[in-house]
Amino acid sequence: PTTFSPNSILKHVTIHIVLGDQALALASETSFWNCLVTMRPKTRKSELPSQTTVRTHIMNDYADYLDRL
Repeated sequence: PTTFSPNSILKHVTIHIVLGDQALALASETSFWNCLVTMRPKTRKSELPSQTTVRTHIMNDYADYLDRL
């Protein structure tokens, strides 16, 4: 486990969605957000990644991967 940061949450939610073959909509599900907040009760809604943020992160990581090929 690492120290909490919005970027860390974004990274790990993205990994969960991609490697678990989950729908992007999972990132915006209230029940999923509740799980994240349960692990760190001080978390604010603004610190949780949205579906759009996760999609952009995936696309940027993929573009970076292609650039490295």
